[in-house]
Formats: sequence, C-alpha cells, structure tokens
Amino acid sequence: MMKSLVAGVFLLSHFAANADDALLGCWRSQQVHVTLADQSFNDQNRDCVAEYDAQFVRSRCHAASGLTETLSAYQRIGADTLRVTPLDPVSREAKGAPSEVRYRIEDQWLLFDREFADAGAKAAAGKQPRSVKSVSMRVRPKGLAQAADCAPRGDSKLRIGNAPASSLAMTLPPGWQPLLLDPNTDQRLHPAVNTSLFIGAFVPAGTTVDQPGPAQMVLVLDDVRSGAIPVHVKEFAAIKKRFAAELGAAKLACDEADRVCAYLPENAGGAYTEMLNVNGRVAIVISSMVRPKGDARPALRESAQVFVQRLRADNAQ
Repeated sequence: MMKSLVAGVFLLSHFAANADDALLGCWRSQQVHVTLADQSFNDQNRDCVAEYDAQFVRSRCHAASGLTETLSAYQRIGADTLRVTPLDPVSREAKGAPSEVRYRIEDQWLLFDREFADAGAKAAAGKQPRSVKSVSMRVRPKGLAQAADCAPRGDSKLRIGNAPASSLAMTLPPGWQPLLLDPNTDQRLHPAVNTSLFIGAFVPAGTTVDQPGPAQMVLVLDDVRSGAIPVHVKEFAAIKKRFAAELGAAKLACDEADRVCAYLPENAGGAYTEMLNVNGRVAIVISSMVRPKGDARPALRESAQVFVQRLRADNAQ
C-alpha cells in the first residue's frame, strides 16, 4: 500500500504547471521525500519525467510493468500554489478531486511541497503521509526538441530489483561487469546501500561471485541525506564536513569544491570512498578490496576514478 501511495503522491506532485515560461518543458524526477504522521520518513524516486505545456502536464514513468503516462490539468491559484486535477486521458474529464501543491523553481531545478491537512487526524495510523517534498531537474526547455525526447531512461542493464531509481545516468565502463544482486534482499549489498538510491555494484570483468563477497567491488550510490533539494556549493560544503566527521581517525585524501575522498582501512582489506557533486546530486563511489597484497591504495583509487569519470561524462550538461 505504501508503495502505491508514494507513487500516487509522486505523480500528483508532477501534475502541476503554470503559465510561467520557465516551467514549460521537460523535467526529470530526482528525489521524493515523504514524511509520515509518526515523524518517520522515506526517500523514493521513480524513473519518471514530466512534460509541461500551457494547459496540461504529462507524466511518463517506466517500471517493470512497462511505460505509463498520466495526464492532468492545472490552474495557478497563487504566486507559489497550483491546483491540479487528474484527467481521463481519452475524454479529458476530471477523474479525481483537485489538490493543491506549492512549487518553486531554482535555476534548473523544480521543487514541490505538499502538506496533508488530515495527517493529524490519521496520526493513529502512523504511516499516513504528513508531507511530501520533491525535486526534479530540467531536461530541456519547451521548444528545443520534440516531446519524444522527454522520456524515462527505461530498463537498466546495471542493476536488478525494485530499489528506488537514481536520476543519474551511467554507462558501464570497459573492463567491468555489473554485480546483479538486489540490494533490498541481498545481505552483501543492503547494509552498504541502506537508504541511498542504488545506481549499481560492479566487479572486474570475468569475476565469478561464488563467495560471501567479491574480492574487489565498486559500489555507486545516489546519496539522499541532504533531502529533496538541489545541492549547491554551500550544501556540498556541509556534506564534506559531515563526511570528515564520520571518518574518525582516517584523514581526507582530497577536498575540493565539488568532491571529497578518503581511504578507509579495514582489518580484512581496504576501501576508498569518493563523494562528488553531479548536477546537484551527491554521488558516492566506494571501491573496496578483500585482503589485497601490498599497498592497495593506488588500485582502490584508480578503480573508483573509472566510475567517477564515467558519472561526470554521462551527466554532462
């Protein structure tokens, strides 16, 4: 039930538009942050885009069941408020009650915020949504390309399972293969992925994983801890401070405006972690080895850099 509710709330948050030219065009969902009545929360994302014109919003989402498209009409009722009505795609008649959503545009990001007025009355249920915040990134302004370009990314060959999808694009680097394990169910990945948006886990090409864990692995994640906001230089500076505090006795190996990294020695091997700002998202690349011979740090860093460079290239604006 929660999965369908989150999906419905996400769609609702993207069925809104106004006559402002800055909103027209295509936007790709990056993160949906849902706060529940018991003050717990979860972060979700689906492979979805929203196409805005002067009258309607078309939301297109890809899932295991295929592509879905939903249509809504909108009306601007305030400087930062939209009233949205879901429509039947054939008759274009209303098929649900209208809802109100607050919005704002920050440069190339679109942010929505919806409060549920009846959350307090349903607090006994605990898991009823109290508020939803979402952030999407501009794919293109209206008129620069045909509507066919406003589409979900589709099936990924880099991961399996139903874990929330990252908006970051990434293709497979040469010399590597995806480790096709579901982080929701596989105990080798779940503790590391935690609540992050899973992009993929990777091992050197030709690796056979028939042991508790691969001897070498690179894990790529989309960190959601900053919330459903675009991460600018100021926000990333705070993230770097948090990262440094989490290191304990370990020291930073790099500290730049858009990236931070460190080696994390372990009893059975070692790891290298790099966090980087990619289009307002915080990507985490973790390179690890089990029982390496000699100094593993150069190999750890080199493996991580392969994926860091691929992320930057695949998401270049």
